[in-house]
Amino acid sequence: MIVGFLIILGATGPTGPTGDTGLTGDTGPTGEAGATGETGATGETGPTGPAATINIGSVTTGDPGTNAEVINSGDENNAIFDFIIPRGEPGGGGTPEVLATVDTTSQDTTPGGALVFNENPLVSGFTISHQAGSTDIIINQPGIYEAAFHSTVAVASGTPIPATVTVRLEANGVPVPGAVASHTFAASGETGNLSFTVPFQVTATPETIRVVVDNAGFTFSDVSLTVVRLGDTA
Repeated sequence: MIVGFLIILGATGPTGPTGDTGLTGDTGPTGEAGATGETGATGETGPTGPAATINIGSVTTGDPGTNAEVINSGDENNAIFDFIIPRGEPGGGGTPEVLATVDTTSQDTTPGGALVFNENPLVSGFTISHQAGSTDIIINQPGIYEAAFHSTVAVASGTPIPATVTVRLEANGVPVPGAVASHTFAASGETGNLSFTVPFQVTATPETIRVVVDNAGFTFSDVSLTVVRLGDTA
């Protein structure tokens, strides 16, 4: 048996309201850059600026050891350069400070006695002084000095052999380090030579230096002492 269906469609109803907007999707990938455009035309040349001037201002002497400076006391268009130039350190030359003193006679020694210098063949400057016939050399200015001593020495009659003689430089009664010389005699008729050369520092003046012999029983001759000022202390 065949049963039939009949569907009858009614009329279309009215459109309903629009629903809410959905979420924005992810941004897509950037596209390729386009071709570079043509270069634009060159602009017109600007007006010429004012001409700059340079003049020398003052020149000042600075202290030794400072830096040289150039200061523009004008402006960017009218420069005025002021120079500061340091003064140099005092140079060498001038009058050397030297004293050379000698004694060509013979001197018999006493323990702790100082040698006498009878002549001053060279005196240069005013820093070092000595009165002929005195044992004392006076230093009147602080600084670095050098003393060079030399003498011939013999054993005096009656001195037992072997015998040792020592001579040293003293400053204000204090031995100067390194300024010492000794000789030991093995025979009565022997002659020896004593010498030393030593730099030393003077910090307070006046300072008196002497050449002192430690021992009795010897005879010194042809004695010489030269004192030179080398320069200032650091």
